[in-house]
Amino acid sequence: MGQQLKIPFVNGMKVGLGFDLLTGSPSSDPAIQNPQTSPPQTGGGQTVTTTFRLVQEADSLQDALGLSAAVSGSYAGFSATAKMQFANQCAVTQYCLYVVLAVEVINSCVTVDAPALVPDATDLLTTGKTDHFRERFGNRYISGLKTGGEYYAVYRVQSFDEQERTDIAAQISASFHNPALRANLNTAVESRKSTSRNELNVDVFVYSAGGISETETALSEMIEKAHKFPTLVSGGQAIPYQALLDEYSGLKLPGDNLNFFDQEQQTECLLFNSRLLNDFTTLVNDIDFIRKHLDRFHNPDGSPPDDAALQQARQQCLAIVDQLTRAISDCTRDASTCVHFTQSPEDFTSRLPILREPRPGLQRVPHLIGTKAVMPSGIFEFTKNRMVVDLLGEQGLYFIIDNPEVLDFGALGSPPLPDAGTIVGQTPANGTFVPSGSVLHVRVSPLQANPGPEV
Repeated sequence: MGQQLKIPFVNGMKVGLGFDLLTGSPSSDPAIQNPQTSPPQTGGGQTVTTTFRLVQEADSLQDALGLSAAVSGSYAGFSATAKMQFANQCAVTQYCLYVVLAVEVINSCVTVDAPALVPDATDLLTTGKTDHFRERFGNRYISGLKTGGEYYAVYRVQSFDEQERTDIAAQISASFHNPALRANLNTAVESRKSTSRNELNVDVFVYSAGGISETETALSEMIEKAHKFPTLVSGGQAIPYQALLDEYSGLKLPGDNLNFFDQEQQTECLLFNSRLLNDFTTLVNDIDFIRKHLDRFHNPDGSPPDDAALQQARQQCLAIVDQLTRAISDCTRDASTCVHFTQSPEDFTSRLPILREPRPGLQRVPHLIGTKAVMPSGIFEFTKNRMVVDLLGEQGLYFIIDNPEVLDFGALGSPPLPDAGTIVGQTPANGTFVPSGSVLHVRVSPLQANPGPEV
């Protein structure tokens, strides 16, 4: 029967209707004759599945939220669903860790009995009108519906220290199984935030389908809601929240080995471009994060980030997101337009500033006076001394030159001085203790004793 897919319920879904997986649209006419349904032969009661997952990528977050990887969650017909919008709201960035608490409650699951194509559909296939078949009945049929509900709480843990992110995520996970830890979770997180030197913050995003209850605002309240959720979606509070899709190839079809539409290349191209869309969307989120925390980042040569350059890169990435979105939409409608997008996020990531690794506690400022802050990189051109950048970076520090104009060469000035670029002053002074992540300011000796008149 092929691979059965589970996808989010969308309005208009009924068992027996056809469904176009690429556009996310059910057909208006039944594809299955007399779609009688029955529940599986199992005992009564609810089926409850609860999971905790730690994720850092958009694809992994979508998977944790029950957005099928085969559908990708990013095709034109699914991008506007409430759950997909919720996933986008979480704003995945590589500088945060995401704890996903997921509760799925199945009250009932009805499936179609003895499915067979309606005569109209069979006639279209018999006469070779496969394109018309696809237009009317899609590429799969709805074989079942699940009712109950689902609840997701996504905890976005931000910290410039990877270990701190992991510790907080583990604390949140442990609270789900330990009522004593859960009661003190809010206080414990707030205490860690107040003492953190790495801008620790925890944001929570909640998605609920089914049930009626008050909106939760505290970390511990989300976990309490997850425990109570099965009772909130029992009886009349249950809703259809997931549909089962089966392939037509599993039915009795006219002809032998009939391949009435070949969408393998189309599907593969959509998956490829949809994953790229996720990657570029994450890249935009990364740029936004860097721009909000410029003091925590530096360029590979140790110089501070250029916000104007970051803004330009962001606009370029947004333009690519628009192009990818249009390409995906066009591909869902016409397979002949499907092509792999050629640009890659790596074209941009190599140009972005990098995180200055935080170090715990206070750091002693080293003696820099007399050290060469810059080294020649060409005729009368300089770059920061890599050795000084690396030595300071090991302590979570970096420096900027307050008087870089003294290194500009004046063509009518005196000859270059051999000690040009030597540090002659520093702030804070050596021996001072400063927090990890501090910026040291230095002044350097000039390139020329007399730069001469401006040309």
